[in-house]
Amino acid sequence: MATMWPAGSRRPSRFASVLLALALAGCDGGAAAPPAAKKTIDSNDGRYQVEVETKPAAIEVNQPFDVVVTVTPKSGAAKDLGVVVDARMPAHFHGMNRTAKLSRAGGNTWKAEGLVFHMSGHWELYVDITDGGVTERAQMDVNLK
Repeated sequence: MATMWPAGSRRPSRFASVLLALALAGCDGGAAAPPAAKKTIDSNDGRYQVEVETKPAAIEVNQPFDVVVTVTPKSGAAKDLGVVVDARMPAHFHGMNRTAKLSRAGGNTWKAEGLVFHMSGHWELYVDITDGGVTERAQMDVNLK
């Protein structure tokens, strides 16, 4: 019987083969995520409504994009809102290789520039909102094929 393994070498275990297949699954060439234009999400504790717009609308692997975020408190006025925008790949336990440049665009709107999703797969885009010393997160899924 012919074998693809050199004489005297050990064949990889089925477990190792499955791990390799899973690791490579998130590393295909990558196509653009479907255009989202603007998406409105609620923060995790429900205190804020967050409008997220990516520019360009279609995010592509290894291509810089910007995010415009508008935060609206659901009740009452915001005292001194602060926002941080970041992203992670939870299945791979890592974030982006770059830090976005964040600037206030006026009112409760911020612009994060220079984000890059450096590989395809499932990403979570985070908007952390701080008001009066309390931080609350809004997050949205982005799936790059």
